[in-house]
Amino acid sequence: MLDLIKIRKEMHRIPELAFEEFKTKEYLMNILKTFKDIEIHTFDFPGILVEYSHGKGEYTLFRSDMDALPIKEETGCDFASEHPGKMHACGHDMHMTILIGLIERVVGENPDQNFLFLFQPAEEGKGGAKRILETGVLDRYNISAAYALHVKGDIPVGTVSSKSGIFFANTEEVDVIFNGRSAHVALAEKGIDALDAGFEFYRMVNEQIKVNFPDRKNILCKFGKMEAGSVRNAVAADCILEGTLRALETEDLKKIERIIKDCVQIVSEMIGIQWKVNIFNFYTSVINDEVLFKKLLSRLGNIKFEPAKIMMGGEDFGFFAKKYKGLLILLGANQGEEQDLHSSGFLPNENAVEVGVELFWSLIK
Repeated sequence: MLDLIKIRKEMHRIPELAFEEFKTKEYLMNILKTFKDIEIHTFDFPGILVEYSHGKGEYTLFRSDMDALPIKEETGCDFASEHPGKMHACGHDMHMTILIGLIERVVGENPDQNFLFLFQPAEEGKGGAKRILETGVLDRYNISAAYALHVKGDIPVGTVSSKSGIFFANTEEVDVIFNGRSAHVALAEKGIDALDAGFEFYRMVNEQIKVNFPDRKNILCKFGKMEAGSVRNAVAADCILEGTLRALETEDLKKIERIIKDCVQIVSEMIGIQWKVNIFNFYTSVINDEVLFKKLLSRLGNIKFEPAKIMMGGEDFGFFAKKYKGLLILLGANQGEEQDLHSSGFLPNENAVEVGVELFWSLIK
């Protein structure tokens, strides 16, 4: 029997960014090759599809993400990241471990059913789910249901949370770029200040979001990073603002895009500066199937359930849930601290691994 806690710790040590999960893939392959009665499919990018065909007709898909984040780990654990500036700060090491544990259980129990187990790269912003779907490999199978789980640090271990209908928002990322002209600050009139343009845009777009979305309950437009200039005594030639957009309704997302472009246009005319708006990494909303949600509630056993609220986070499992009947579940992994996803101190409780395997197994037995 595999030591799943050891596996989790070893994968936690080797975090890799989107589409760079080569060590992670090699580690998983070395384990998967020890299993019988499965067929392993790979891609020309990191990612693994495991096929278990022991039944007739339909397949059930279980998906885990693989990638980490560009965050310096500050958990202080004895199995911390060995890759400087990279960390499994979103718990994907736990997700992969749970999927390995599920595969081991399926192979051991040998049910007369069909399953697909997908280790998907690049969930964190580079469209790994779409890349998988675009290969067409899943079109070979009649997939009746798709499941995924995600650890959550503010939910107790032994408890899961989910809901039917819209669960996660539509999301995308945006870069707003201003290109001006540098000049010494003593001769600022000879330059075109990109930093001024950036500040004016930031003020204006926030004002317009408040006007157009007064309650701001179901949308989000936030710029978390701004860079400009190169030295303190020169007008900034360039300025870039990096942000994220989220909305439950696609129409609202498009409206936010229009507001951004209108504000950039107004600022450019005021200051006389060149600009560019890049919108990318669109993730469709996660819409949980009601039938699968009711199935979850009927199979919990000793696992506790906590009703979930709509989240403004993004999850590219939404692309699977759009093509197939899908269900995304939050898995309690509270470690007794305030840290949660995407934090340098996030370290989900390893006891959640056993709960995750049991949860997935309950959905197929």
